[in-house]
Amino acid sequence: MSHQPFEDWLFSDGQLENQQEESLRTHLKQCEQCQTISNALDQVNEIFLNSSTPEPAQGFTQRWFERLSIAREQHKIKRTWMIILDLFSAATIITIAITIINLNTINWAYQLSQFIASFSLFAGKINQIWRLVQRISNVFPLIVPIMIILGLGMFSLISVLFITWISSLIRIYKPVEKGAY
Repeated sequence: MSHQPFEDWLFSDGQLENQQEESLRTHLKQCEQCQTISNALDQVNEIFLNSSTPEPAQGFTQRWFERLSIAREQHKIKRTWMIILDLFSAATIITIAITIINLNTINWAYQLSQFIASFSLFAGKINQIWRLVQRISNVFPLIVPIMIILGLGMFSLISVLFITWISSLIRIYKPVEKGAY
């Protein structure tokens, strides 16, 4: 006896035509094998209808958000390091390429003499500034303490601003605390 269309009808989720439904009922009365399959399907459907949806374990959502936050932070750090590495690599390649291109055109003696000349000019400017400060202190002895006080005040102000700037950068890039989302 052929069970194929009847088994297909049993396992189908769609509605059967009246003639097919009648044929299936007649077959189920005669065939013990198909009747066993039908009863088993009915039991499985009953179990699915009566069972409740399982709930996640206590704290599952919180743990999931914590792991997500950690994964995002690790991905952010990895991406930042990759950008830094890429920029450093690009700068190195450009520097090497420029050096190779200009290797034969660089006159090392000329470059050294230019460096020495620049250093001498810088030292001369420092010497001129020092002589100017000495002349001002001789002419205006009262102005020197005032300049020192104002200089220390400006240095203190710049230091406070720099420390504030650094601390704000640290707060901006501080990792996200666990549980805060």
